Order: sequence, then structure tokens, then C-alpha cells
Amino acid sequence: MSIKYSLHHSPNDCNNIDDVRNEIDKIDYTIIKLLAHRFEYVKAASQFKKNATDVEAKARFNSMLDQRMLWATELGLDGEVIKELFANLVKYFINEEMKHFNNGQKN
Repeated sequence: MSIKYSLHHSPNDCNNIDDVRNEIDKIDYTIIKLLAHRFEYVKAASQFKKNATDVEAKARFNSMLDQRMLWATELGLDGEVIKELFANLVKYFINEEMKHFNNGQKN
């Protein structure tokens, strides 16, 4: 999967609200494509897991959230908001990975 996007305008070069919205839409679409790509890795990870506890990986989940919060804070975002965003996202991915893991166990 090749992830590319190009902005036509930097934030300061936008001429009107439509320019701003178009650039935001491009960024959001790229973020969603990246999340889909990330999900492919989540599914691939299930082949290395031995049981449901490995899929849930609570210690990894918590350390990952702390790292995302730190990265967000370093980039000037609200770390708690980003932590919550990733918690919801990764809970979704864990549920999907569990389905993938369980289907693999039936083969």
C-alpha cells in the first residue's frame, strides 16, 4: 500500500474556507488509509499470538497509550485527548484481531 497525499495549500496559503476544508479532507483521508494499513499489521500479529491474553496484551496496550500521549504532548496536542482516541481505536482493533485470531484457531 502506497500512502501519498499532497497538499495544494499550506495553512497560511489558503485563500478561503473551501481551501482549508479541502486540505483537511485530504489529511483525514490519508489518516484513514494509514489506519487501514495499521489494521493489516494488527491482523498479521494474530498469527504470533498463542491465546486471547496475548491478543489483549494489556501491558503493551497501556505502554502504547502512554507513548502516544507523550508524542501528542511533544507535538503540542492534548495528550489525554489523543490517549483516549487511541484507546478507543486500539480497543476496536483488539476486538477485530480477536475475531481474526479465533478464525485462525478453527483452521
